Amino acid sequence: MSETYFSKLDAHEKESRLIQLAQSKGKVTVWVKGKKILHKFNVLEYDKNRFELILDSRENLYPLGTSLLCTFELRGMNFFLKVLVNKSILGNFLLETRSELFKSEKRSSYRLLTFPIYNVNAEFDLSEAYEGGKVVDIKSRTSQTALFKNFLKLVEMHEDEKKNQNIKYRIQDLSVTGMSLHIGELESQFFKKDFIFKDVRLHFPDELIMIPQVKVVYIVDYISRDKKIKTYKVGLHFLNLTTTVDEMIGRKINELLRQIDFNKDFENFTT
Repeated sequence: MSETYFSKLDAHEKESRLIQLAQSKGKVTVWVKGKKILHKFNVLEYDKNRFELILDSRENLYPLGTSLLCTFELRGMNFFLKVLVNKSILGNFLLETRSELFKSEKRSSYRLLTFPIYNVNAEFDLSEAYEGGKVVDIKSRTSQTALFKNFLKLVEMHEDEKKNQNIKYRIQDLSVTGMSLHIGELESQFFKKDFIFKDVRLHFPDELIMIPQVKVVYIVDYISRDKKIKTYKVGLHFLNLTTTVDEMIGRKINELLRQIDFNKDFENFTT
C-alpha cells in the first residue's frame, strides 16, 4: 500500500530543524517502541548546547532515562528520532536529542484502510435521498412493511436515531474523494446505485466532518467469512466538496496515516 524511506540529516541540518521546531512552537509526538499509546506536547524551546527539547509539560509520564521514539512535522515534512526522557531544574519535561534525526519520504495511494485499525463511522439520514435529481422518501417506501422495523431492531438503533431515521456504518476505507462500506441484505435497499444522500457525517474518534452530498457509485456482492450471510460492498463518492472540507478530510487521513504507517515504519527501521 505504501513505502516509507528514511534519510539521515547531517548535524547542521538536524540543529536547524530542531531550532525551527522550537521557534514555531510546534508539537512533538512520543511513544514507547512497540506501544500504541502516543503523547503529544508543545515545544517551548531548544537548547542546542545541551541537545534538549524543553516541553510545556511537567507530567511524570515516563521514568527519567526512558528511551522513546519521537516525531514532529515541519512544513509538510515528517521527522523522526530517538530521545531520552529528562527533567529540567524547573521541573519541565525534557527530551534529549543526541541521536540521529531522520526525514521520512513516503509513497502512498493516500487511501486510508480504516478497518480494523480505526473506528471511523459514516452517519446517514435514511429519511430521504436523491435519485436522478428527484427526492426519494426512503422511509415511506419501507414503512408499509415489517422489513424496515426489523432492520431497525437488527442494527439496535437508539430511540432518537429511530425518530430521525439516522444510522451509522463503520467505514472500511476512506479517501478524499469517497469511501466504502460493508452492509447486509436488509440495508442494501437503502443504497441503490446513483442515490445521493445529504449531509453525511464522518465520525472520527476526535472529530466530526460533514459531507454535503454522497453518491452511491456501486453496490456489489461481497464474500464474507460466513457464507450463509449475504453481504455487499458499497462504494460512495463525495460530491460538491468545498475546499475547506476537502482539506479537512485530507488532513485527517494524513494524520492517521502518519500515526500508524510512519511510526510503525520507523520502529521497524530502528530495529
